[in-house]
Amino acid sequence: MSPGIGMPELLVVLVLALVVVGPQQLPVMMRKVGQMLAQARAMAKDFQNSFEEIGRETELSELRREIEALKQSNPVNEIHGELGKAARAAQNDDIRQLKLKQVEKDQAVLEAAKADKQAALEQAGAAEAAATGDRASSDDGMAAADDAPAPQKPVDEIKGR
Repeated sequence: MSPGIGMPELLVVLVLALVVVGPQQLPVMMRKVGQMLAQARAMAKDFQNSFEEIGRETELSELRREIEALKQSNPVNEIHGELGKAARAAQNDDIRQLKLKQVEKDQAVLEAAKADKQAALEQAGAAEAAATGDRASSDDGMAAADDAPAPQKPVDEIKGR
């Protein structure tokens, strides 16, 4: 029972109700009072439950916000992103190195081709010089011809004039 209402006060209220309402209507009135008290308790309980539900919803929304904040600032995701960047950078470095090696190979092939072409031109020039002969050779014969420089052709002869 509520503090402040004791047994003597409750007896006074019951006697007054008996005098005012009468003995025949007293049970009906008590039933209605009990129903009204039950409704009042149910309304108070609903009111309290609604406050508790609002509190739970507030807590849940705060927890959801915290979870989203943790997801966004998740160190695992940050590390995963950084590892992805590092892997792409390493892959790009490997590609650059492979391209540089290919360019170096291509340059070596070109230089070898140039050297072969130059050697072929020199051989052709030496063969042409040998074919035209070194008619002004000395008495030593071929040995002197090999040591002597190849004669220069006139420019007009080279150009075909």
